[in-house]
Amino acid sequence: MSLKLKKGQKKIAEQDNKKLSLQGNLYRKNKRRISFSKLFKLSLIFASFLVIVFITVYAMFLTNHTNAETITQKTVLSKLSQTLTLPDQPITSVMRVSNAEELAKENAFYHNVKNGDYIIVFQNMVIIYNFNKGLIKNIKTN
Repeated sequence: MSLKLKKGQKKIAEQDNKKLSLQGNLYRKNKRRISFSKLFKLSLIFASFLVIVFITVYAMFLTNHTNAETITQKTVLSKLSQTLTLPDQPITSVMRVSNAEELAKENAFYHNVKNGDYIIVFQNMVIIYNFNKGLIKNIKTN
């Protein structure tokens, strides 16, 4: 069954069809814009996540490691002075233990020393100190 439209109604129907096709094109463009904005937001979130991970890893591994190159004599003494009142005598030497087994064989004073501990020698006193744990392992006075 066909409907017959008058001339004025025909023009209105054609205009409505054009509007519908334009709206479809606008919908596709807006849909594409929406997907680009979502992609941009996701990439921004991912980039910020990577920055946070990098900062965390840097803070954990690169600034807090304690090896012989980064720990100075002053650092060891300042941490030791928080635990023990140090004598006013001048310090003869501060050594980091790298051969604990040999020291233990040489002298009974070094029986519980471990590699990485520090031996602080004053004129009348020797201290074995574990810097990482903040623990005084042994003290010997002359």
